[in-house]
Amino acid sequence: MLIFLIEKAKHLSNNWSPIISLQLDLISSIEQLFFFFAAFNIFGKSVETFTGLFIYFLLMLDKSYHISKNFRSKWGKKLLSWYSIHKRDLPWRKKENQNFYRIWISEVMLQQTQVKTVIPYYKKFLKKWPNLESFNKASLNEILQQWQGLGYYQRAKNLFLAKEYLKNNKLFLDPTSLKKIPGIGDYISCSIPAILNDYSCGVVDGNIKRVIKRSFDIDENRKDFNKLVGKIAEELTPKENNRDYCQSLMDLANIICKAKLPECSLCPIKDECRSFVNKIEFKKIKSRKKKYKYGVSFIVKFQEEFLIEQNKKKLLQGLYTFPMTDLLEKKKNQSKKNLFKSLIENWKVEKNLLFDHKDLCFVEHTFSHFYLKLLIVKIELSSKMKFRDLMWIKEKKFDVKPKSILVKKVRERI
Repeated sequence: MLIFLIEKAKHLSNNWSPIISLQLDLISSIEQLFFFFAAFNIFGKSVETFTGLFIYFLLMLDKSYHISKNFRSKWGKKLLSWYSIHKRDLPWRKKENQNFYRIWISEVMLQQTQVKTVIPYYKKFLKKWPNLESFNKASLNEILQQWQGLGYYQRAKNLFLAKEYLKNNKLFLDPTSLKKIPGIGDYISCSIPAILNDYSCGVVDGNIKRVIKRSFDIDENRKDFNKLVGKIAEELTPKENNRDYCQSLMDLANIICKAKLPECSLCPIKDECRSFVNKIEFKKIKSRKKKYKYGVSFIVKFQEEFLIEQNKKKLLQGLYTFPMTDLLEKKKNQSKKNLFKSLIENWKVEKNLLFDHKDLCFVEHTFSHFYLKLLIVKIELSSKMKFRDLMWIKEKKFDVKPKSILVKKVRERI
């Protein structure tokens, strides 16, 4: 009945748009009543007008989004039936990995990283530290060493901070308690207890958000988009078997309701999906054009030693690298040659390294949000100098330091 009323109100809105703007956004009760009676006076005794406005008025009074028991039942049963056949065989779903530590590590690794990329890192991580007790002994450098190449290195730092927190605080598997742990937000605080203890809470990550957005045809530009998605997710969540339910949504998002080219005809909940039923075409996701940035990395040598630094900036934070300038975009009327020249001179003045240098080569690297072109410059010193934020090191000792893929590329070229 509610769906019928909503559709009727939308129909009236479309037909009367030149006369009156029916917006299904929640406004104050006074405004609702004023709008209702004013419009009624304008249109007089028109039955259709009265009916339409009365429907709109009722909708405005109800400020919550309701999911019927029948709809929720069908939605859940179809997803779970599909999941029982099509669930993905993933290492963190194996019986021996059903504990807080191993689910936690998998969920952190899976943030903004594809499953196929995570799997080898996950296995390697557990081989190094099979349980929380062994992980508690890990240093930040050791964690970064295992993490190198996986990207988003703040996650590795958060793991270190989290295990330090857990050394001094008892672990409780509920969302409120889990959110106190560094690096754990709304999604992980809900997914861990749901998967381990069948805790009934609306698990929502970016993929599940996409499924709900499409299924209920929600405009992601509306101000309360995230709040509304979270409310719908909560109402759809079953009281029992949320363990399988939330993972069925994760798999549906990755196998069928993909960001690009979703396979709607194969979807188990297509009859419950408003986008499918109403034949709404999904907007093509335009890939954001990545910007180009430029920087200079310095190979400063004295005999068998060279300078390195531990990155303190958000990008590659905590990893060891050759000294590097800031990474900048080229200004509109600036040539690349002049940009590199400026970067080199400014860095040399800052470090008081006013010696001749030699351009060795360029290294190109792709980050998630920009392309980098890095000029590699070599400086040979005749005497050893001290620097506040730089350290001298030999090749063998540098081998065991945690490094990014970018630094590995530089080493291969020099």
